[in-house]
Amino acid sequence: MKMPLVSVIIPTYKSDSTLSRAIDSVLNQTYKNFEIIVVDDNDPETEYRKNTEKLMQKYIGDERIKYIKHEKNKNGSAARNTGFKNSSGEYICFLDDDDYFLPDKIEKQVEHMENNKQYGANYTWRIENILGKPTVIKSDYKGDLSRQILTLEFTPFTSSLMIRRECIIKLNGFDESFYRHQDFEFLLRFFDFFEIDVVKEPLVIRDTDRVSNRPKGKKLDEIRVKFLSEFDGKINQLDKKEPGIKKKIIASHYVELTKTHIRNRNILLALKAMLIMTIHNCSSYWSLFVNDIISAIKRRMGYLDEKF
Repeated sequence: MKMPLVSVIIPTYKSDSTLSRAIDSVLNQTYKNFEIIVVDDNDPETEYRKNTEKLMQKYIGDERIKYIKHEKNKNGSAARNTGFKNSSGEYICFLDDDDYFLPDKIEKQVEHMENNKQYGANYTWRIENILGKPTVIKSDYKGDLSRQILTLEFTPFTSSLMIRRECIIKLNGFDESFYRHQDFEFLLRFFDFFEIDVVKEPLVIRDTDRVSNRPKGKKLDEIRVKFLSEFDGKINQLDKKEPGIKKKIIASHYVELTKTHIRNRNILLALKAMLIMTIHNCSSYWSLFVNDIISAIKRRMGYLDEKF
């Protein structure tokens, strides 16, 4: 098998020592023809920038590693685009700074890509820490996964992806106007032109115990509206092929939104999300989360202590 160059792009923002773990997981790969591009998306005057600069000093002199600093905080999409513009690999991997690769991830994905030229990308299974127990998240989905992404049934994990360079060029990278769901947005455009396959092995670890920088409140509502508006055409196309799927898509997103607002104790915003479901005639899907809502409201009133 030939050994094409693989570029691993690691955006970092408000990270700690997990960034070093992510970098080291690439350095320890069985596949050796790679480069690492770390893109620091912290504001220059913050402690996070200073800490990242200090952490990166241990890698000075390693020609496989590029360290690029944004002049100001942009977002994850911009950081990934910056990494891509400074990369040279035939294959591109993205690695979040709090995740890490298992040692043979790149080798097995390159082998699969070389033997399956009809696919523009592949993804692997992953391991997550769920309720304190390592759990393998599996999937057999391949081809066009637009339906699975839009219904929130399944989305290939960004840190598990390997993508051909020409595909990212075709798509002009990530849409930097998306501050959340960048992976959803990118993949939905990807499936307009290309298909994806799966390497059925858990080859990446997702660190779900860490606190993520997720938007809350009205900002989260705005992001959801933007996402659904952006892909309304694709949603309508799916609904023509499968009548009723549009309602399921809207319900799936607003069920998730309602649950998130309840977790954050934004009861009024949760009720607003439920009202939107009613307006779209999706109230039949309330059963998906009504028990969760009752438990959360009881806890809010002091009747329950357990986590939602």
